Amino acid sequence: MVLLFDLDGTILDTTRLILESFKYSFIHGLQQVVTDEELLPHFGRPLEEQFRLMLPDASDATIENLLKIYREHNHREHDRLTWVVPGAPEALRELARQGFILGVVTSKRLPLTERGLVQFGLRELFQVVVHADSTARHKPHPEPIQHALALLGAEAVAASYTGDSPYDMMAAKAAGVQAIGLVYNTFTDDELWRAGADAVFHTWDALASYFLMGAKTRER
Repeated sequence: MVLLFDLDGTILDTTRLILESFKYSFIHGLQQVVTDEELLPHFGRPLEEQFRLMLPDASDATIENLLKIYREHNHREHDRLTWVVPGAPEALRELARQGFILGVVTSKRLPLTERGLVQFGLRELFQVVVHADSTARHKPHPEPIQHALALLGAEAVAASYTGDSPYDMMAAKAAGVQAIGLVYNTFTDDELWRAGADAVFHTWDALASYFLMGAKTRER
């Protein structure tokens, strides 16, 4: 079975990094203060899209400047403000050991995707990494998940996608794969269920047990 995973908020805890990078870019690019409450609803979408949703009247030049400021801060502070979600390394290694095919599907660009996975010794576990530049369309559109399946030569009926945001659930359902929610520190159970989750978990241990029990059931 193919198990695809979101990165930020699912495998890596980058919430504080993302929030601080947005706030830094708004202050230094617009001399404007922005709150967590204004930022959190857009988590899970590509960076440029988040800026455009928050600033619908901004010019392309303004957006480009904000992206530049954000990325410089994000790269500079990445290692200091990135942690691994508790239980993720152990669960992922056990799932790989049990023969599951693992992949990452993220709205993040490749350099920081790779950097975060390498930072915590996880890169070798994933047979495919689909990132922001891999597809023309992004979550909640199904194209990133479909692209990962195509790269692996896998069918949607034999795959799942796990993420922490409603956009992850929407993308999974649109792609025809099982939509698995992992509640960590941004979105709630209710938000994930309403977005179409087939199952929702609060820990990586429970998530891994779900997949492993399913595998044992299929073997019978």
